[in-house]
Amino acid sequence: MGKGIFVIGTNTDIGKTFVSGAITYKLKKHNKNVIPYKPVQSGGIEENIKIIPPDIKYIRDICDLDIDYKTMNTYCLKTEVSPHLACNIENVYINKENIINHYNKLLKTYDYVVVEGAGGIVVPITNDYFLYDLIKDLNMDVVIVASASVGTINHSVLTYEFLKSKNIKCRGIFINNYNNQFYEDDNIKMIEKITNLKVLGVLNKIKEFNKESICKEYDKLDLENILSLFE
Repeated sequence: MGKGIFVIGTNTDIGKTFVSGAITYKLKKHNKNVIPYKPVQSGGIEENIKIIPPDIKYIRDICDLDIDYKTMNTYCLKTEVSPHLACNIENVYINKENIINHYNKLLKTYDYVVVEGAGGIVVPITNDYFLYDLIKDLNMDVVIVASASVGTINHSVLTYEFLKSKNIKCRGIFINNYNNQFYEDDNIKMIEKITNLKVLGVLNKIKEFNKESICKEYDKLDLENILSLFE
């Protein structure tokens, strides 16, 4: 039976997909049997007359995965808004049991399952079912993706405290879009001090967003830190 980690962010567009890609890439490069999984994607894109999940497409491409999209995604909504609103607009009903069954099936096939959330921890998946509800139903631990920039201390600590209030275990934090600024270094120290969580990796802001630059950044990450997510 495999193990999973749920990647959440302090906000939307914070870099969950980038970090999910990093975790998947690093494990695959070290010959681990790993798969990314996006339970719910809004903002699906059209490809070959199908609507596909762009977050999974990014990871699939960067990690050279020969796995079909349906294996890595349960619900893909076209409207680029919160999942609950996209469901209302597109008249789609999300059944949490489908997601739970999908995840458990992946655990039987893969040793490592990297699950990526949608938006922040309190994003509604349906009108009365939230991302944190799904995490609890999946019985998963999480890792937080946070920015290095001004405001990240507040966002990171609030996210962590909310997780604690819901009895969700956090395995650590990844810092994304680091720009080598003195205040960013202080942000990282303060986040670790206040939350008592370990920063497992710091990913630099990439100026030239191409596969070579991305993989070079991913290669800097410590494999043991990534493996610790699944212990």
